[in-house]
Amino acid sequence: MDGRASVLIVDDNVSLCKTMSFLLRGRGYAVTTARDGPEAIERVKERPFDAIFLDIKMPLMDGMATYRRIKRIRPDVVVMMMTAYAVEDLVQEALREGAYGILYKPLDIEKVVMIIEEARKAKEVRSSWQLTTPQRVSP
Repeated sequence: MDGRASVLIVDDNVSLCKTMSFLLRGRGYAVTTARDGPEAIERVKERPFDAIFLDIKMPLMDGMATYRRIKRIRPDVVVMMMTAYAVEDLVQEALREGAYGILYKPLDIEKVVMIIEEARKAKEVRSSWQLTTPQRVSP
């Protein structure tokens, strides 16, 4: 990795993906996009991400099913759910299952950047903790 925070944006709205990618790349982030759940899962299998922004309502595989598959592959990744709809039942389900939070569209790019930075710092703390934690060795 090159030291930049890596972000995956998953949304069937191509325009939103392009806009977010443009804005985040302009701030120095490494951005990957996926248009649906199956494509997102493939991207997550290929490499880790610091943060994933995942639309709740998508064709082929909804955001919750995608979220569950992603967390099985990369349990420590920060996943922020996104929606433009009033889907409070899905929002509550996502939060109960461990999603980092929910962003309502239209997105506030400053809030998106803040979440990416928080995710990156949390990852650094986990990494340093793993390096300094004594390992138990069996006799």
